[in-house]
This record gives sequence, C-alpha cells and structure tokens, in this order.
Amino acid sequence: MPEAAGQRSSAFELLPEEDAAGRKLRRPEPFLPAVIDPEWIELHAQREFVMEWWVDDAEEAAVRFPFVFVPYPETPQYFGIRVISGPEYFYWTGENVTPLGDSATNCKCGEQLAYWTGFAAGIPAQRIHRQCPTCNRTFDPVDTSCDVLDAWTGKPRALPGGLTFGFGLQVDCHKNFPHDEEGFRRFCLHDAFLELWRTHVAVPYDVVETAG
Repeated sequence: MPEAAGQRSSAFELLPEEDAAGRKLRRPEPFLPAVIDPEWIELHAQREFVMEWWVDDAEEAAVRFPFVFVPYPETPQYFGIRVISGPEYFYWTGENVTPLGDSATNCKCGEQLAYWTGFAAGIPAQRIHRQCPTCNRTFDPVDTSCDVLDAWTGKPRALPGGLTFGFGLQVDCHKNFPHDEEGFRRFCLHDAFLELWRTHVAVPYDVVETAG
C-alpha cells in the first residue's frame, strides 16, 4: 500500500490527451483496500490503467528482491513493478525488440492499425487497434512475430505475436543488474515470483528481456 516504507506506489489512468511536451496525461486513482475482484478488472479494462510500485530499498520495504540473486549486495536493492492494462494492444519495440513491420499491422482493408501515442515512462508509446476503425475486422497478433535479439550475441529468437499485450506485468531493475555476460545470463526472475502469476493470473506468459 502507498503508506509502506521504502517504496513509492501509484495507480492511475492514462488519458488520451497529452501535454505540450507530448507526455500522456494521468488521472490518479486510489489503491484498493481489498482484494481486486473480476468486476473491478472488467471496469478498468475499458481504459488504460497502470498500477506501479517503485521499491527504493527492498529491506526497508520488507519485500523480496524478485530476481534469483542480488547483483550488488553492498547497496540498497531497488526495482520497479508495473501492472499495465488497456482496451488496445500495447506495442513495445526497443534496442533488442524489432518492430513487426507496417505490412504486419495493416488491415486487409488497407487501414494501418499501429499508431503512436503520448510518452509515459516505462510504458510503450505505440498501440495497435484490436478492431479496425474502418472495417471492424479484428486484429490478431498471433498471425505475425518479431525478433528479440540476444543482448550479447545479437542472435534473434522469434516471438509469436510480437511484444504486444493487453495486460502485462513489467519488472524494471533499471541499472541494478549484472553488467558481465556470465552474471547477466544467470540473472532471471525468481520462480517464487513467477508462481504468483501462475497461481493468481493463471494464463500462459512469455518472459521477454528488453533493453531501452
């Protein structure tokens, strides 16, 4: 909850409007004091909604570091977690995540379904319409794929559907990760953390490491 020590948390709706600098406007919302139920999720699925926790010091916040080992035990352990949901597909590209390509996101009627929106820290600035605004055809990202490039070798692996999602869980360690190849390759989310997803969300997932 927001009053917990050693962390900063917030819940907010991302509005369609942008400020003069091109940043998405936010409407703050309170955290729920009770368990999130299906009705609450259904309500918030109709708009872009984010819940985020930035842990400045895991020990002070009395939480567990979500990766399999602590890379720099002599310093406070920090990380961020975001839950992101919305009615359109969030569409992520980056230094090691290639775009789908214009033809992949073109509707059969010729309408381009991918579009840019305002900037919001840690959240993709592109979207893809789930339904074509011109002909109402449904877009299914499973029909295409992108490449996720290995951070050290550049070797690609195909990611069916690209890095698109309507509901996502993001873990952000910023610079708090091993900067050598051996440590980096061992640095992954702890299974106890992923078990929370398997238990409480219970839908298939793919873990994707992004840069930038």
